[in-house]
Amino acid sequence: MRIPRIRPRRLILLAVVGVLLMPALWVSAKLIKCDNSDIWFPPYAKEFVKGEVNRADETTDLIFLMTDHWEPGNREESPEYSQRWLDAFAEISHRHLDTQGRNFRYSWFYPVDRMDERILAQLAVAARNQLGETEVHWHHHHDSVQQFRTDLENALVLFQKYGHLTSEPGGDPHWCFIHGNWALDGSEPNACGINNEIDIFLEHGCYADMTFPSLGWDAQPSLINKIYYAQDTPEPKSYDTGELARVGTRGEGLLMLPGPMGLNFQNMLVLIEAGAIDDAEGTGFSGALRKPDNNADYFKSSRVGVWDNIHVSVEGKPEWCFVKVHAHGMQHRDLLLNGQFDSLLSALEKYAAERKIRLHYVTAREAVNLVHAAEQGLPGSPEQYYDLEIPPPLSTREVF
Repeated sequence: MRIPRIRPRRLILLAVVGVLLMPALWVSAKLIKCDNSDIWFPPYAKEFVKGEVNRADETTDLIFLMTDHWEPGNREESPEYSQRWLDAFAEISHRHLDTQGRNFRYSWFYPVDRMDERILAQLAVAARNQLGETEVHWHHHHDSVQQFRTDLENALVLFQKYGHLTSEPGGDPHWCFIHGNWALDGSEPNACGINNEIDIFLEHGCYADMTFPSLGWDAQPSLINKIYYAQDTPEPKSYDTGELARVGTRGEGLLMLPGPMGLNFQNMLVLIEAGAIDDAEGTGFSGALRKPDNNADYFKSSRVGVWDNIHVSVEGKPEWCFVKVHAHGMQHRDLLLNGQFDSLLSALEKYAAERKIRLHYVTAREAVNLVHAAEQGLPGSPEQYYDLEIPPPLSTREVF
């Protein structure tokens, strides 16, 4: 039997096609391997086809917030580690100014389950120095709703003791939340246990959740890259869908403000490691808690444009783009404090300057106020609405 010959030019063509297809095949393999890609990728692909993930040209104001799962622990030496981190961060914060000349602000989501009052006192000093604000983080599993309520109430008292979460002496708490292990509302087995968590949080002053995205975890909602309101149900994962935040209306339930998640083909390190999936994890290594070797610069400036293109915004107010980035600042403290923050913030500032858009460094609380300002269709630049509904905590104004 005669075997047909393949001409050299055809071999070259096949080789070129193969090389061009390799990234797509690699991404497909990574998506298949990713535990929760079946949850978030179909709606993302739908948005991509509709052109809803390429909207950077609409941006006039880029609103940036860092929400850190900030976990120094509760060991005897933890306050020492914490203070070193805060001292190093203060230098970085004052090196980076937004368009209004305001220094970079942080949002420390401090864990209830690793509570140390000495660290709450340190965070109060940092807030007083205009470095950021403290919010609530919690890794927990409860079998009893009543015990959960009691533990939450006791924790909020301690936060308020140091001026966090409250704007007046003896006032009710108001706070943002990030769930440990991304297990909000009973969404992860053995990592929450409370299916009416959203209602309980609302009853106790929680006004927004900033847990997501959660790459690789079933907790990830199918509604991605949208600001929306979630209402509790008797079933777990009540927040899987909800009412979009939009101009001219105010939704009911708990405000969900997610970070951007999508595909980034411009960063080879993210492409190789994570199959191009970018979940706005601040170190540049999507979803990875391990520390890269030699403090390599895994953050690439191209990510800023990816986040802007994904374009998390209030419906009807696309000119205000919210970019919520998350990190584990204590676990990655060497990486973040030795160049990572500088790379990230410099890229943001350069991006804004080149596009002639306004960059805003805000805290989690301020970002929520801006969501409500957008819903009300308020005019002008966002900075005039940082304290629109939820005033600054006492810790930013008083010494504790």
